[in-house]
Amino acid sequence: MGLASRFTPHSSKRADDFVITPPPSYLKLHPAESETDFTIQAGVATDQQIKQTELAAQAAGILRDSIAKQGSEQINQILADAVLATGSVSAVIYMLDEATEVLTTRFVFGMPARDRLGAARPLRGARGDLEAMVQGSHTIEGLAASSVSQTSAPESFTSAHCICLGGTDLPIGTMWFFSNEPATYDDQTKAAARLAAANVCQLLVSFNHTDAPVPEQRLDDAVETDFDVEQFVEAMEPLPPCAPAIGGGVPFETKDWSHQIADWQFDTLPVGSRLAPGWAIDGMVESPLSVAQSWHHWDVLPDGVLALSMCQFGHDWNPAGNLVDTLDATVARAALQAHMGYRHTPQDALVRILHSMLQVRDGAIDESGCPNLSLLYAHVDPETGHAVISSIGQWSSLIVSKQGYRPLGLGRTSGSVSEGFPAELPIMNHETTLLAGEALLVTGAEWMGMGEAGRGPESSRAVLPRSDARHHDRESTQHQVGAALKQALSEGERSPLAALRRFTASLPLTQERSAVALLRESTR
Repeated sequence: MGLASRFTPHSSKRADDFVITPPPSYLKLHPAESETDFTIQAGVATDQQIKQTELAAQAAGILRDSIAKQGSEQINQILADAVLATGSVSAVIYMLDEATEVLTTRFVFGMPARDRLGAARPLRGARGDLEAMVQGSHTIEGLAASSVSQTSAPESFTSAHCICLGGTDLPIGTMWFFSNEPATYDDQTKAAARLAAANVCQLLVSFNHTDAPVPEQRLDDAVETDFDVEQFVEAMEPLPPCAPAIGGGVPFETKDWSHQIADWQFDTLPVGSRLAPGWAIDGMVESPLSVAQSWHHWDVLPDGVLALSMCQFGHDWNPAGNLVDTLDATVARAALQAHMGYRHTPQDALVRILHSMLQVRDGAIDESGCPNLSLLYAHVDPETGHAVISSIGQWSSLIVSKQGYRPLGLGRTSGSVSEGFPAELPIMNHETTLLAGEALLVTGAEWMGMGEAGRGPESSRAVLPRSDARHHDRESTQHQVGAALKQALSEGERSPLAALRRFTASLPLTQERSAVALLRESTR
């Protein structure tokens, strides 16, 4: 994404050199401001506006600074026409910076521009702008009557309409239209706003076109005439031999890479913390391999909702490891964190992650729509404890308190259909509520393989069929884990994972273990 970098304009003109004209008669001015406060430019651009034009056009790669004044006049005219066509009273254009972290005011029409031009506001939390960058446009109607609205406009008006500049694939900013009346933006009004946004983007891009001819280079000047073929062949040396294998036939460079990858994984895993007042979270990854196949992540979304996610290896554990699965897991994590900045549901996030994995590597998703990884993503309301969980793959889970525990059945496959996939997506959805003093525990499949590691004699299940024996192992392990955590919480333990680690300390590490525990602390 875009965009406007720091730039010092070459114009040395002062605002006194320009004639300031009043705004068009069809504009309704903001009631809180007087006519004398306005510095709107309708015919000739001011020095400050020229500077903002140069900065805004950096997103389109302006090569000539001399046309900034002309561009400011043209964009002001586009805004004037758009305000008239949409029935608004003012319009503002905000441009993203290079890091896509802040939106800076570049063009203002219909309001005092002196204190607004160049002012920046963070993109994080700007729900209206984020919605427009995802959906293409966003409308806020009746702001004064909806004081608890999830979205807000950057200016204090009754109604507003926001358009994404540059398209949803690569947005470079937003264009806002404001109205003093509770306006309803119909299709015709929205079309006029989209046309104005397209004209602004096209104008910025057109600034990049130069009339300077491309210098020609003669072939005779580029190629040496005294090229010696024999000397060139003699200079060619055979490729160096492969690095000698050490310690099990693995080249030293490969071992060094695995250590670097492991260090990177360790550094990027979040540390156990208190996400919100009364909410504590912690995670663990233990692997017999040098490079782990799992990760976990949590964060607080812009609307205050707690978000937690997990990823682990696919259906079967590979004792030798699989670097391809590790890379797919890294792509999944990057896609998740990229989609967490705007409004979404857990199921929407999983679908977008799968789309990203499919775009990077076709083999990451099979013909049935199943990925080669297990993914879980949840939203938790810190006020009510209501949790919405979506998952794909195999997981084990419990809700534990000092009074007891209950299994968290993720339910059956919801059969979600998504464009771009050959079949229904096997995404499971579940809703539950965490009460005070309860902890949500999610681990890898089959309780991280603890059932196969075994606790108790084999003779106790030798008479059972194979499928029944696996079910017996799951039930037995679930009971042991639930009882261990219940006892730990009863004794005042504040970290459910500490009790889980003590429970697994005597078991051999035959496969990777990953777990996350979210505790809603007791109010007593």
